[in-house]
Amino acid sequence: MAITTANDIPALLRPGLNAVGVDAKLFPDLWKPIYSSNKSDKSQEVDVQIKLLSAAELSQPGGQVAYDSFSQQYVTSYYHQYFKKGFVLTHQALDDNLYKDRFPMAATALADSMREVKNIQAFNIFNNGFSASSPIGDGQPFFSTQHPIQGGTYSNTFSTPVGLNESALEDMIILIRNFRSDSGIRVNYEIKQLIIPPNLEFTASRLINSKDDPETANRSINPINNGRYFKKGFISSVYLVSPTAWYVTLEHPDGLKFFQRNNLDIDIFPDIDTDNLKCRAFERYSFGTSNGRAGAGSQGA
Repeated sequence: MAITTANDIPALLRPGLNAVGVDAKLFPDLWKPIYSSNKSDKSQEVDVQIKLLSAAELSQPGGQVAYDSFSQQYVTSYYHQYFKKGFVLTHQALDDNLYKDRFPMAATALADSMREVKNIQAFNIFNNGFSASSPIGDGQPFFSTQHPIQGGTYSNTFSTPVGLNESALEDMIILIRNFRSDSGIRVNYEIKQLIIPPNLEFTASRLINSKDDPETANRSINPINNGRYFKKGFISSVYLVSPTAWYVTLEHPDGLKFFQRNNLDIDIFPDIDTDNLKCRAFERYSFGTSNGRAGAGSQGA
């Protein structure tokens, strides 16, 4: 167990310091605009996908009704994970510290540590989105060309990875427009945001915000901007691992979900045997998606 002793903070034991500085300007909760937030009071949350009816069929006068059925398709389980962090100060380190009024920064550092891992967990849904070892409820990765539906499949990624450009973004919009439900009916989910790593931030800004076509000298309109396909713009996240992969999120009611099981709790308490001061943070939650139609993505090139 790591313990902060007086030897670890010798400068704080001497008078005359001008400032006690820390590098603590961190990123905010970048995940919040992407996920719907939900409370949980159970060890896990379960979503069930139900297939509804397929399209009606042509019938001749006096012909029989073609009956269809509802059926359970797949189950998505959200297992709430524990996240903890803490530190220990010896009695001497605390007692001899001449700058105790600045030491609340230690508790702030705990909160920052917990925020960091929360951002990492949220964006790992995208980072692992092409991996067969991280399937969603239908048995496919979040981004797949083989999401199963009645009588076939639908795709929310390209068969060949494509980098972010005007043509690729237009193809992605068309791909989304061709989504079908589990029963094969066409579905219409509005596009929410473009999610990109910092490497693609300037490209994304040109593609979405330019009124004129960003990839030609002609004064033609930019159809992506003119059509207002990305009403909520784009989010640039340093927590995305790939510098070339890019993603689109949709306004899906059972899409990207966050469940809070236990709120962030920070507690400070003395160790009666050693007189050390312990401080620990605890939180429990889960991130995931219940439906591949919550987004689309490309691994980039």
